[in-house]
Amino acid sequence: MSEQRLRRLTADGRRLIGEGFLKGEEDAIAGEELEEYLELEPSGERVRLGELDSELESIMDSHRRFDTAIDAAAAPAVRDSLTMSRRVAADPGVWHYLATVRYPDFVRHRWEFTSKKAMTEKFLGAGTDIYSNALHRLWWIAELTREGDDYTLTEEVLSNQTLANKIFDRWFARYEPAAKVCSEKLLGEPSGVVDEATRRFNHALTNLQLEGLDEDDVERVLDRILDDVE
Repeated sequence: MSEQRLRRLTADGRRLIGEGFLKGEEDAIAGEELEEYLELEPSGERVRLGELDSELESIMDSHRRFDTAIDAAAAPAVRDSLTMSRRVAADPGVWHYLATVRYPDFVRHRWEFTSKKAMTEKFLGAGTDIYSNALHRLWWIAELTREGDDYTLTEEVLSNQTLANKIFDRWFARYEPAAKVCSEKLLGEPSGVVDEATRRFNHALTNLQLEGLDEDDVERVLDRILDDVE
């Protein structure tokens, strides 16, 4: 499958995203007018958007609207097709382009419109908040939980929405050892344990230098918390 450069939506383009677009009642921008609000992502990195087009279309065909199982099915495809560096993946404009211009139908297929604020996040969130933009969250959760080409842990985490929410809505989830160990250790735990353990782990990190912890260190901290919680 051929590769192409990523594009990004400008700040002016983001201002054109209104409630009608969020609800799927109207296009944001169309045709030649669209070019005014797009720019090439400057790194020159290339990705396989045609491949992702096919993958997401197939997933929408095989899953009913708003089915949470879409996440586990789509995340490996999103990460495999969008083979960009983490630096590029931290650019909100890239995700705004992908969500609003390239894949708005996928975003609306996965997420029901419940409020303007919530749906705006699914299209125009990103940056430091892993859990906002609909495609950004899938890419980052896959990136932080995969083992090379093995997405088993990714799929397991995203098959449990409570677990995914509690881990990846926390600031520590940006640090791969913490994200991976928490995902592995909390799989299968009751929602109450997951909630309390992630809360306490988050609090414990106020007294620790997160970037100085490796996976073994994170596991020791989390094991002590789980012994107390359980």
